[in-house]
Amino acid sequence: MSLPSPAASGPLVAATAAVGAAEWDLLTDQVRWSPEAFRLLGRDPELGPLSLDQLPARLPEQDRPALRRMMTDALVHGRTPAGTVRILRPGGHRVVVHCAGVPVVDEDGQVTALRLLLRAD
Repeated sequence: MSLPSPAASGPLVAATAAVGAAEWDLLTDQVRWSPEAFRLLGRDPELGPLSLDQLPARLPEQDRPALRRMMTDALVHGRTPAGTVRILRPGGHRVVVHCAGVPVVDEDGQVTALRLLLRAD
């Protein structure tokens, strides 16, 4: 399964307003989010996207283990991450976000990036 990068999927993401795309490049530390990912995750685009280390702060404490499992499956084991978490938005509002993605691996099988699609209920 191969997902387009957020930069390359602009028209796809724009046409599907309820779906956001995010990519974390582990080699360069670059992070790219589509405009919808910023909206779904309640992040001001002027502040830039969150790193993988910063992402758990957007979740209630009880949802953080599920996110950690998804990230470990993807980044350590190279498995396809999928799950549902609640995102804490500014003002205390929570939104349920479904995540599905793919780890990008190099020719040696090492994970070099993580791509996720995000969809709210």
